[in-house]
Amino acid sequence: MKGTFFEGFALWRKSKSHATLMECLRVRITFTCITGILIFAGVSYRLANIMIIDEHNTSTISIQKNEIIRKADIVDRNGELLATSITTASCYGDPSVVIDIDDAARKLSKIPELPSFELIKQKLSDKNKHFVWIMRHVPPRVQEKVMDLGIPGIALQKDYKRIYIHGNLFSHVIGCSDIDGNGISGLEKRFNDELNRHAESRKKLAISLDIRLQSIMYDELQESVQKFGAIGGNAILMTTDGEILAMVSLPDFDPNDLSKTMSINMFNRNTLGVFEPGSTLKILNVAIALDSGSARVNSTFDATTPIRLGRHMIKDFRGKNRTLSLAEAFVFSSNIAAVKIAQNFGVKTQREYLKKFGIFEKTQIELPEVGAPIIPTRWSEATTMTVSYGYGISVSPLQLITAVTSIVNDGQRVYPSILRGRGRVSGNHIVSIETSEIVRDLMRAVICYGTGKKAGVEGVDIIGKTGTTYKIMGKGYGTDSNRARITTFVGGFPKDKPRYMLIVMLDNPRPIEGTHGFATAGWNVAPTAHNILKRIIPLLNIATKPSNPDLRVTKYMKLN
Repeated sequence: MKGTFFEGFALWRKSKSHATLMECLRVRITFTCITGILIFAGVSYRLANIMIIDEHNTSTISIQKNEIIRKADIVDRNGELLATSITTASCYGDPSVVIDIDDAARKLSKIPELPSFELIKQKLSDKNKHFVWIMRHVPPRVQEKVMDLGIPGIALQKDYKRIYIHGNLFSHVIGCSDIDGNGISGLEKRFNDELNRHAESRKKLAISLDIRLQSIMYDELQESVQKFGAIGGNAILMTTDGEILAMVSLPDFDPNDLSKTMSINMFNRNTLGVFEPGSTLKILNVAIALDSGSARVNSTFDATTPIRLGRHMIKDFRGKNRTLSLAEAFVFSSNIAAVKIAQNFGVKTQREYLKKFGIFEKTQIELPEVGAPIIPTRWSEATTMTVSYGYGISVSPLQLITAVTSIVNDGQRVYPSILRGRGRVSGNHIVSIETSEIVRDLMRAVICYGTGKKAGVEGVDIIGKTGTTYKIMGKGYGTDSNRARITTFVGGFPKDKPRYMLIVMLDNPRPIEGTHGFATAGWNVAPTAHNILKRIIPLLNIATKPSNPDLRVTKYMKLN
C-alpha cells in the first residue's frame, strides 16, 4: 500500500513537470514566431519601400533625364554623320539606402576616374535624397569596378552622351550640348526640341554643309591664320540659291570637351560678328550708281585730290592721282572716286538700295548666334560719303556675302539657309539684270587687273573684290605704323552664271617675307581665297573656259 502511494505521487509530480515544460515550450515557440513575423514584416516593408517607392522616384528621374539627353543625329548634305547620341552608363547613388557613407565614399574614391572622397561624401550626406549623380558617362572599365564593389545604394543607369564625330570641324555651326544633352549653341540649341522629338523616329537633321568642302576650307584658313600671324579668320561658301556649303570660324573649340574651351573661341565670326566691310562695299556702291542711272561705266570722276571730311582726309591707297572712269575707280579701288559716285546718287537713294540689299536688318539663318548690323542713327551727307567706301556701318560676313550674291545673281534677292534644300531666291529683282552683268564684269576685272589677282584660278573665270578695313583703336583707327586691320575677299564663279560665292576674312594679318611690308587684302586674303578655290572647284564639277571682262568694261580702262 505504502509502495503504491509513493509510486503514485512520483507519477503525479512527473506529469506536472512535463505539463509545465510543455507550456514553456509553447510560450517560447509562440514568442519566436511572433518576433519572426514582425521582423519579416519590417524587412518586407523596407524592401518594398526601396524596390517600389524609391525605384519609382529614381526611375522617374532617370526617364526624365533620358528623354532630355537622347537626341536625333545630325548629318551633312550627303548623309555623313556629324553628331549622334551614344549609349553610356552613369553612376548614381541613393543616400537613403547607403548604410555607411564614409565607407562607400572611401571605396568609390579609390577608383581613379571617380570624384574625390570629400565630394562623394558630400553628395551622399543628405539622407532625404533618393538620387544623386556620382559620375556621368562612366567608362566601361569604371562601370565594372563600381559593380564589383557591390555597395548598397550605389548603382549604374543607362544614359546618353552627345558625340561630335569631327571635333572642331563644325563646332560653330553644329554647336554643342551640356552634360544633360541640352543644346547650348549652334544648331544643337536652335533645334534642341526637334532633335529630342525625333530621337525615337530616327529622323535625322540634314544640314546643307558638305564635309569635303568644310575640311578644305578649314585647312586652308587655319594655315593662313598661322602663316600671316592673324588672331582669327573666317570663311563662307554658299550657292547662289542660298545654301551654305561650308562655314568656318577661327579660333574654334572642341564640342566634345568644353572644359578646355574659352568663351571667346565659341564666338561665330561669320554670323555674330559685325565689322566695317571696307572696299568690298564698293560692289554695292557701283551697283546703286548703275541701277539708279546716276552713272555709267564710262562716267568719270576726279581722283587727283584727297577729300577733307571734318578732321580727316579721304585718300586713296597707292592711288592713280588722275581722273578715273567708274570702271577704273572700282577696279583700282579709289576711295575718292567712290565718294563722288555716292554724292551723285545721294543719301535717299543710297538708303533705299541698302535696305533692298538687306543691310539694315539681321540676315535670317537657322542659328541662334546672329549679330545685328550697326547703323548710324542719323544718316547725313558725311555718312553717305564714308559708307561709299565701306566705313560708318558694320555688317556680318553672312550679311555681306548675301547682299553681294543678290546683286550678281541677276539681281535676285537671296535668302541663305544652313539646312539642306532650304535656301531660296526671291523672284523680285533688287537691281536689273543689266546692272548685275556689268557688276560681274567689273568684279572679273578686279581679278584680272586689280587687287584680286592672287585670288584667280587658272581655267575658271573667278569674280571678286578685296577690302582692307582698319579697326578702331581707342578713339581712332591707329597710325600708319600701328594699324590693326581686317582683310576681306568676296567673290564667286563662274562669271556669266555664278553658282557659288565665297567670302574669306583674316583678322589683323601681319606682313611677312614676300609681301614687301604690306598686310593688305591683296597680299594675304586673296591668296587664301585662291588656295580654297583651287581645291574645291574640282569637287564642284565646274568646267569653264577663262574669260576676260566684257569690252564694255575694259575699253574704259587704262591698263598700263
